[in-house]
Amino acid sequence: MHPQADSATLNVQPRQRRIVYERLAAVPAGRSVRELLDDLDMPESELRETLRKLDQAGLARRGKGVWQAIPIEQPERDSTTDAVA
Repeated sequence: MHPQADSATLNVQPRQRRIVYERLAAVPAGRSVRELLDDLDMPESELRETLRKLDQAGLARRGKGVWQAIPIEQPERDSTTDAVA
């Protein structure tokens, strides 16, 4: 089972992984490796390794030939801090 995707998990990823995640997140239906290669300036082997690392971190998943970004859960806000005194 993957860890829960959250902004802290994304923030600790190297810059290259964050860029790939952002490209995946831009298309909710998912993107193929070929589509990502057209957009990114990196070798295919490096892209595939980056996608595997994102998958291990719970930030992406592969299904039916496309990779999809896992939506990041925003930390819940404490309703008591939202009240104006």
